Amino acid sequence: MLPLYTKKVLDGFEIHTLANDRIALSMVPELGGRLVSLKDRATRREWLDGWSPAVKRRLWHPTDPQNYETGPGAGIDECLPTVLACKVKRKALGDHGELWNRAPAFDEELASKGALVCHWNLTSLPLDFERRVSLDRNQVRFDYRIENRADVATPFLWAWHPLFSWRPGDEICPARSIRTCLTPSGEVMAWPLDPMGNDLSKGRFVKGATPAAKVFLGPLAKGRVAIRAKNGSGLELLWPANLFPYAGIWITRGFWKGLHHWAVEPTNAAVDRLSDVAVTDAPAPCLLAAREVRHWSLTISVH
Repeated sequence: MLPLYTKKVLDGFEIHTLANDRIALSMVPELGGRLVSLKDRATRREWLDGWSPAVKRRLWHPTDPQNYETGPGAGIDECLPTVLACKVKRKALGDHGELWNRAPAFDEELASKGALVCHWNLTSLPLDFERRVSLDRNQVRFDYRIENRADVATPFLWAWHPLFSWRPGDEICPARSIRTCLTPSGEVMAWPLDPMGNDLSKGRFVKGATPAAKVFLGPLAKGRVAIRAKNGSGLELLWPANLFPYAGIWITRGFWKGLHHWAVEPTNAAVDRLSDVAVTDAPAPCLLAAREVRHWSLTISVH
């Protein structure tokens, strides 16, 4: 059975929603195809930051399209072809890439048939990118397609960028074998307790510590990480580790814009700047051959 598709206007933005018995998922094409709400209808948990409560809902255009901090900083967007600003092949790549601040081509007819499909033609690098989002029972499925338009190999850095709501008692759960993580500078550090005693898996920071962190888990044998809530509910992410062998973990407990959220970010390299992998021969997951087309899928299961 197809999910129910509805459309409404809120704060001047079109909100496109797919819903079935278990999940309600909402997207704003105008805000870079941003997914703004992921609600587990069984537990009533809103999993994305920036949607509830309504008085704190974040829907606005960035005042500076090159500065992610001026945008809504909510929901799920896509970082491509970089996360942090840098230069590659004399091209300036913007903060968090160029998709989060650009309205994609969006097919409303396909939305009415159960698929939220967005397409971007990048200008900073010769890449085309498509994302198709659909529902199946307790699962959200993301199907991706990236194409290199050039006749030469082109490097890219992709990071799925979900800003999940944080609640006391939540825990990030990778494979039990994970005992270390990498800092953005490449240093190996213990996981989940860092040298200061902060518990990164629970978003807990000791008194006097900076209440924010960014680390990378991996390389992973399997792309699988869960977030479990105190009441036993949760969600699980699955993705192909052969293409995206790392998961960036971002946590802010009031440090960034006064917000409390965290992220699990599947990515093809344990860096935030494409220039850090493109200055030498890029590893296979970060390089598209001439005219290459690559496909992958990511799923979220709520329970």
